[in-house]
Amino acid sequence: MTVKLILRDKEFEVRPGMTLLASLQKISILPEAVIATREGEMILDDEILKDGQVVKLISVISGG
Repeated sequence: MTVKLILRDKEFEVRPGMTLLASLQKISILPEAVIATREGEMILDDEILKDGQVVKLISVISGG
């Protein structure tokens, strides 16, 4: 039972039932540094991840 998070060429596995925010913290990724999508749709930090889901993380470049 896992959820896959994919960032560029890296894959991370977290347990289902966590929020997106908690799973990003677990794999040491800053939530404000990525946009998360599932099946082409953006998902929010409080989304509960379910078993078997694949979430793609897209880096956000910001500057001032």
